[in-house]
Amino acid sequence: MENQNLQIEYNKFKEINIYLTGYSVFKGLKENPAEIISKYIFENKDQINTKYTTILYNQIFEVNTEYVDKNIDKLFSFINEKNNDKNTLHIIISFGVAQNRKVNTIETRAQNYIYDLIKNEKIDKFYFDNFFSKNPVKNIVKGIQFLKEVECKFSNDAGTYLCNYIFYKTLTHYLKNENICSFFIHVPLFENYSLEKQCKFLKNFIIVLEDLYIKGNEEKREKIIKYEINEEEDEYIDEWNKKKKEKTK
Repeated sequence: MENQNLQIEYNKFKEINIYLTGYSVFKGLKENPAEIISKYIFENKDQINTKYTTILYNQIFEVNTEYVDKNIDKLFSFINEKNNDKNTLHIIISFGVAQNRKVNTIETRAQNYIYDLIKNEKIDKFYFDNFFSKNPVKNIVKGIQFLKEVECKFSNDAGTYLCNYIFYKTLTHYLKNENICSFFIHVPLFENYSLEKQCKFLKNFIIVLEDLYIKGNEEKREKIIKYEINEEEDEYIDEWNKKKKEKTK
């Protein structure tokens, strides 16, 4: 089953608040680009913030479900404290590494499923199997490609491990909120997409968010929506599912 949830309305907001998350190192990686990107952007937020958009928060999670479950309420509490004006759009942007990808990919869907070689089950057995982004991911990719500064794709497969897990948690927690939403962005290794390029990507990402959601940008928004791109998805991500199949052979 799939849930076609509430979409965030265009041309409605006066400002945007951004909350970042990343994951720490795990087996097989000496450093996690997701952690480095999230920390670096937050530490240099004054160079990225705009007249309309402010980066307010950063949180790094360990790569296990128990840690996420115990600590994610810190993020939610901080957002809830700031949510006192419906004219403000609150956006969670979570980063996770995808070693086999070459460019940043924005995920469209969170699966209600976790597989980590220990767990093999639905995250919430009473909920739908899939939840789609509350934001028009393809239009955001169009907007970034329209600016022609960095490459970006969309993806319909966030996997079934911790990247998908936090996207599911943030997306479903705010399903009914008209001014709170979340993105998950899979980032490549730095050899394919440098830290400098990541900063440029986020600046472009913010420009597109403002063009779509801030009041008074109708002309810019229409250009984005009409812009034609090759809607090619990024490559298959679910390495954990491959390991699962190998384990059961």
